[in-house]
Amino acid sequence: MSDSTNQPSTASVPDASGHAQPAPATPGPDGVDDVIADATVRPQLAERLDPRRWSLGAKIGLALVLAALVPMAVLALFSLDAGREAVETAQLDSVEGSATEAAVAVRQYLDGVAVRADQLGTRADVVAYLTGDRSGPAPDLGENESNDADSALLAIPDGIVVDVETDNLSERAPRSVLSQDWFTDAQSGLITVAPVVVNPASGVSSVTVAAPARNPGSGVVGVAAIDVRGLDVLNALNQAQLASGGQSLLVDADGVVVVVRDSRVVGRTLDELGLGALAEAIDTSTLGTLTGVTLDGRGEQVAAFNEVYEGVTAVVLQPESVFLGPIDRLGTITWLLFGVVGLLAVTGAVLLGRRLSRPVGVLTAAAVQIEASQPVNEEELARIGRSGDDVGRLARVFAKMAEQVVVRERKLREQVKALKVEIDHERRQRAVDEVTDTDFFRDLQGRAAEMRRRAKGEPVPDTEPAEASAADADATDVASDEPGATS
Repeated sequence: MSDSTNQPSTASVPDASGHAQPAPATPGPDGVDDVIADATVRPQLAERLDPRRWSLGAKIGLALVLAALVPMAVLALFSLDAGREAVETAQLDSVEGSATEAAVAVRQYLDGVAVRADQLGTRADVVAYLTGDRSGPAPDLGENESNDADSALLAIPDGIVVDVETDNLSERAPRSVLSQDWFTDAQSGLITVAPVVVNPASGVSSVTVAAPARNPGSGVVGVAAIDVRGLDVLNALNQAQLASGGQSLLVDADGVVVVVRDSRVVGRTLDELGLGALAEAIDTSTLGTLTGVTLDGRGEQVAAFNEVYEGVTAVVLQPESVFLGPIDRLGTITWLLFGVVGLLAVTGAVLLGRRLSRPVGVLTAAAVQIEASQPVNEEELARIGRSGDDVGRLARVFAKMAEQVVVRERKLREQVKALKVEIDHERRQRAVDEVTDTDFFRDLQGRAAEMRRRAKGEPVPDTEPAEASAADADATDVASDEPGATS
């Protein structure tokens, strides 16, 4: 017979040319076997994972592990959260201090420039030049000798610039400053620091500080102004202590970055840099901190700001990872140690659970042996019974009980044996009585007695008919076959 019933179907199908081609083989029984195997494994796995079927040692070990690890895990979690919160508070205080330090440094630097502008405006030769016909040579302003001054100028009350010292007069020296707010404020007698201005063509920033020109106690006769480079303002700004990756910058009233170390950022708004939340905070307050702000290309930042003067704010940005890095590393180390301690705890719990459950296992094995009518391990029970705890007492009681069970079982067996013998004797006696306690047997006994008398020559009463002689002979034969019959 062919074994095709055990092979997958390979029926032929015609192709495009009409030739027969083997059809794809149909799946064999392997898939069914896999399903059957999966259906068998899953209940076994579920049974193993059922805590009700675990051994006592496994349950004790799990209880010990949970009792040891759960408090440790909760304590570690709360400690890390408390540490993280403390670090965040510390980082906010640190960044806020850096922002205040930066604002104070810039303010002090510009205050120094304002003092120089005021000194320039109160010089006698400057006042004389502004109040005279200015036909003579212009006074030497002296600011071109300063490393930070980009230019210095003198302007009369109608805003016309009458004297300028600058490195690039064609681009930097205006003919009139009448429209400048700083000129208006200085003409009114105030020393003014103008907002930082960024040159659109060069991307270079500068700050103008203006002071009224006058003799002490006299009226204003003009304005003396000093223009300082943004790079020098940046040097003052960078005096603040920053963490690795931190940076400081100045922002104007419109949220435009005007002074920063990275020249590519100058002229861009905070919104363009992804710091819209910081721009909103600056609009509503002169001092504050923010966490979780995102700077494009630099990730999460911690920001703090402090107003330098009206319209200009110092901002400090520091990477959040710099502050949270230590606590994150501490958390990693803590969890690693927790894992190691947990592994040791599990190992110790398993060993301790087995040690604690071993006496119970011995008692269980002894109970199983008693149930199966097998001898128990008396040495193990005696060893456990030597301990003074409850399990030892239980082992001693169990050993005594096992001994009593053995004795009782032996007695029961003897009683059953004796009862069986008695039952057999009674059964035989009852069988004999059933045979002898009949009229037929009694008649046979009478006939046998008569035959014995005849054999002995004793007279026999003639009370029986003659035709009974044949029956007498048969009865004699029957009686001789009965057990216990005597001749």
